[in-house]
Order: sequence, then C-alpha cells, then structure tokens
Amino acid sequence: PVIVNDGWEHTVSDIITLHDYEASGDILKARYSQGRDRILQSALYHNKDRSAFADGYEYRGQPVIISEFGGIAFDNGESGWGYGDKVDTKEAFVQRFDSITTAIKELSYVCGFCYTQVTDVQQEINGLMDMDRNFKVNADAVREINLKNYSY
Repeated sequence: PVIVNDGWEHTVSDIITLHDYEASGDILKARYSQGRDRILQSALYHNKDRSAFADGYEYRGQPVIISEFGGIAFDNGESGWGYGDKVDTKEAFVQRFDSITTAIKELSYVCGFCYTQVTDVQQEINGLMDMDRNFKVNADAVREINLKNYSY
C-alpha cells in the first residue's frame, strides 16, 4: 500500500493517515466523531491548518489511521519541545497518553494509530523514551493502555 503524504493533503493514497497532536482526549474524540465527514471532505482541518486531501482529491473509502498523535514532553527545565503543554509528572504523562489513546481507539472508522514518538530526538523531547532508550514512564502502563478494550 502507498501513502503519498503522511499526515495530511493526500492525493492518490491507499491509506489515509492523519496527524493530530491534540492534548485532550475529549476534544480529539469530538473532533473525529462529530467531524468525520467534514475531515474526510477536507472541509474541517484536523491538524489546526491541514486538510486531509490536497485540492482536487477526495476520500474514496480508504482505511484511516491516526499516524501521529501525542508527542507529550516533560517539563524538564531544558529547551526542547513536544505538543501541547509539557507535563510535570509521570502520572500526568500516563493520564494524557491514556486519554488521547482511548479517544482514538473509540473511533469506529479509525483502524490504527501510532504515537509520536518512540524516543527523544535532538530538540524533540516528546518520546516514550529518552535519547539513550530509557523509558520515561512505566512501559507496562503504556502497554496496558494500548491493550485496553474499548467500545464505540
């Protein structure tokens, strides 16, 4: 399968991938459940200023994946960034991760998701692990959230 432009402004693509770094699970769920048709018709920008399709292209029933979300960074007193406000504690990180992951899993038409990102990279301090591959939060907690059952 071909993905022509991961995240937004697709042309001819076998999978529609969307990036959204919303920090609130409630807002994320509302955007994608109430705005589904408008997002897939490029009438509602899903990532602040990006549309799902480039001008002249349209949704044709392809699978939809949230291919980047989260990007939660700790407020560690250093420069660097993530998406949304930085968190102060591991508990706050896990709580936000749970909120946004659960919101995505509850969207019946979204068939997959990918957290951004696995590790910190240079100025991006929004990984599940630091640059030395040490988990910032309990990996079992992340796994439990990812395996949690959901309902539409």
